[in-house]
Amino acid sequence: MEIRRNRFWTWAFPAFFALVLSAGPGLPMDGQEKPIHHSVAGRVLTRDGRPSQNISVVLSGPDGSQVGRKTVGYDGSFVFESLVSGDYLLTIERPDFASVGRPLQIRNYEEPRTVVLDIRLKGNESASFREVVKDYGSLPSDRKAEEKSKRVSRKAGRAYLKASAAAAKGDRAKAIRHLRKAVQEQPEFFEAHYNLGVHYQALEQWEKATRAYLRAIELHSNSARPNFNLGVIYHNQGKLDQAIERYRQALKYDPSFAEAHQALGEARFQQGRPYAAEQHLETATRLAPARAAPSFGLLVKIQLLNKDPDQAQFYLDQFLQHHPEAPVAPTLQKEIDSLLAAGQGGPHR
Repeated sequence: MEIRRNRFWTWAFPAFFALVLSAGPGLPMDGQEKPIHHSVAGRVLTRDGRPSQNISVVLSGPDGSQVGRKTVGYDGSFVFESLVSGDYLLTIERPDFASVGRPLQIRNYEEPRTVVLDIRLKGNESASFREVVKDYGSLPSDRKAEEKSKRVSRKAGRAYLKASAAAAKGDRAKAIRHLRKAVQEQPEFFEAHYNLGVHYQALEQWEKATRAYLRAIELHSNSARPNFNLGVIYHNQGKLDQAIERYRQALKYDPSFAEAHQALGEARFQQGRPYAAEQHLETATRLAPARAAPSFGLLVKIQLLNKDPDQAQFYLDQFLQHHPEAPVAPTLQKEIDSLLAAGQGGPHR
């Protein structure tokens, strides 16, 4: 079911994208005992401990075949599930930087285990890896404060991983049932509350999504994603002041959050405050031009309101550079040409 303004809102915690292997390292032959499955969970951080985004983590088998690929979540996290014992290669891929690889071995443990990795990027071509083997279902810590909190219980962790598998198959209702079990077992399970919000939002169950996000924010108030997603709900409901406050909170904790800049710029424009919108829209186009089509379009509109066809043309050229097939571009070009033909030029602020 499509959600309005869905270009902004959803980046579910990475454990949702579960991997179910049909074959892989260490898979036994027919007639042998069913293999024990394990998982690999981790976080990719900068050297100073800040989450890294726009990063992919690739897990490959010993023959080079790809077992799975994850895009890290808002807190740098990733999870691979349903892994059998054997040798793997973990590769960190970053735009405009060299990839970093590391061999990874999952031993023949007698019970399911999770290999938890703390990965710190060090410059353009290297990274440090810290590896700890924990109970199955353990998750990488979110912040230093979270490291001091009690570990996710075994029951909550299992329910969370079952929710991941259900979500990977597109069964949101089943994922919600498992996540509800996870938060019943462990009420302070931040990721479970956050992902409940994501699923409820996808199903347009706004009140339930709002409650889930508010609980996640209560647990970790300095998290950008729950604030942003909650802002999108308020935005869709026409509650611009509340949406703006949530977008501002998201940017407080993640100033490089391009989608939050774009959403805040749109909300300001809808309030009739184009000059307040312009700064955030401009920032969005610098941070993520490939995802900033709405920002480019609104920037052109603002310059047209300013009677500044030259600056409008500048933004339209930038728009077409990154989005050459944008359907709105011809209409914007006609508006610029009409303004020039009328002899109206130069900014009027």
